[in-house]
Amino acid sequence: MKKKILPLFVLFWVLGHIQFMAQLPKGQFSPQDFVKHLESFIVREACLTPAEATAFFPIFHELHDKQRGINWQIRELKKRSLPAHSTDKDYYNLIKEINKLKIESAELEDVYYKKMCKAVPARKENLIALSIKFRTTCAI
Repeated sequence: MKKKILPLFVLFWVLGHIQFMAQLPKGQFSPQDFVKHLESFIVREACLTPAEATAFFPIFHELHDKQRGINWQIRELKKRSLPAHSTDKDYYNLIKEINKLKIESAELEDVYYKKMCKAVPARKENLIALSIKFRTTCAI
C-alpha cells in the first residue's frame, strides 16, 4: 500500500508545481495587454468599423496620456505634506492648485471629445463611458 501512495504523492506534487510555474506571477500587469483588451472591448460594444477604430483610438490614447500626466500632478500635490506651521492660506493655495488641474483635465476632455466626434459618429460617442465600464467590470 505504501508503495502505491508514495509515487502518487510525488506525481501530484510534481504536477502541482508544473501548473504553478506555468502561471504568470500574481499581480503582474501588462499595459500592452490592457490596451489590447480595452480596444477590443470598445470596438465590440460600440460596433466600431475598422476605419472608425483607426481614427478614434489615437485621439483616445492621446487624451488619456495627457490626463494621466495631470492626474500624476494632482497625486503629487496630494502627497505633499505642508509644514506643521502652515497657515490656512497655504492649504487654500494647495487645494486651489489641485482644483485648477481638475478643471484643466475637464477642459482637455471637452476638446478631445469634439475631436472624437469628428472621427466617429456622435451616436457612437458613449466610448468614454465604455472605457470606464471596462475598467470597472472586466478583470484581465
